[in-house]
Amino acid sequence: MFYDLNIPLPEAAGKVGGHVSSQEWAQIAQTVEQARLLGYSVVALNLTLQGKLAPEHLSVWNTTPEFKNAQLSWDRATGARVGGATRSVGRGKIRVLRRLTAVIGDAAQGHSLASVDGAYDIVAVQPTNDAMLLAACNGTWDAVDIVALDMGQRWNFVAKQKVVTQALALGVSLEIMYQPALAGEKTRQQWVSNAAAVVRATRGRSVIWTSAARRALDLRAPYDIANLGEVLQLNGDLSKRALAANARAALMHAFTRSSTLRAVIAPKHSAADEPEGLAKKARMAS
Repeated sequence: MFYDLNIPLPEAAGKVGGHVSSQEWAQIAQTVEQARLLGYSVVALNLTLQGKLAPEHLSVWNTTPEFKNAQLSWDRATGARVGGATRSVGRGKIRVLRRLTAVIGDAAQGHSLASVDGAYDIVAVQPTNDAMLLAACNGTWDAVDIVALDMGQRWNFVAKQKVVTQALALGVSLEIMYQPALAGEKTRQQWVSNAAAVVRATRGRSVIWTSAARRALDLRAPYDIANLGEVLQLNGDLSKRALAANARAALMHAFTRSSTLRAVIAPKHSAADEPEGLAKKARMAS
């Protein structure tokens, strides 16, 4: 199974009371359908927020339309989550998840993640300075599954291996968005520099590829993206894992974290460790 855990909602959706227009939803639906046709089994719609988070931000999902050949991870009428994030879908279908990405510049923003965490299948943080990168990687905030760095802009900090490996030890993934690689020359050069820094710091472990595609035309097939790893000296097997096993591990981390307190995910899973089994274990332990 291939995953794309970053299909962005419009920027205006990240504001309190913000909404997505019917035309914007139609474009998102086209992107999701294109992902299905390209061979992806799971995608996540990504709401990016700046500033402190609040439950009011959830109102953006109230206008979600039906998606063709898709199974949503939430109830459109109530907004409640339905089933586990890694739950399989029927043949020819694609599973659509909800993701939250918080752009964080101070610690207070990070602590506010807890207020809306349960509503999302996966939570990412985008730190804007050294201190917030360290906090995102060292477990300061429980509600973090992915560290998402801006791949198209020059960072004002360094992704040091000593810092990044703390995230890997906690089961937190690092994201490489490939959309900036399709932009102008200057942005592409910056993307190569940033993405290579992530690969060096992680040694290719726990890295996930995502598209950040706002249009269907910006999507690429899984094996095309896996081949893109050669530019970053990321071998074929590790590059493919970034679209499959690593992305699934990020979702399992999110499910386990939201189902149990400070849980540790084992590298191997039995049938009982699938989302439904994990939930049962959590109930028995409580």
